[in-house]
Parts: sequence; structure tokens; C-alpha cells
Amino acid sequence: MSEEYDVVLDVLQKHHDKLWEMTKRNIECEFLGMGIMDTIRLEQMDEIKEAIRWWKERKEMLGK
Repeated sequence: MSEEYDVVLDVLQKHHDKLWEMTKRNIECEFLGMGIMDTIRLEQMDEIKEAIRWWKERKEMLGK
């Protein structure tokens, strides 16, 4: 059975995916390589992953 839809997880994952697509485009571009904005996006992606982990743990603690 599939998990119940969670709007918080959905929004966080969509933002993470968007940041990854932007970063991937720059990394794949031969002339650009990885720049400061890519580094910032990767840091933000790590923060989003942490928020997702925290949210899932919170839901488990609350029994939701």
C-alpha cells in the first residue's frame, strides 16, 4: 500500500529536485563547470534533505 500524501514532503522534494536540475545543467556544461551558485544550491539541497529526515522522524514520533 502506498504512503499517505504529505504536502510538506512533496514541497520539500520538489524544491530539492529543482535545485538538482539547475546544478546538473551547469555541471554538464563543459565551459561552466561547477561555480559558487552550484555550491550554494548543493548546500541548500543538504538542508532540504535534513528537513525531510526531520519531518519523517517527527511524524513517526507523533504516530502519524
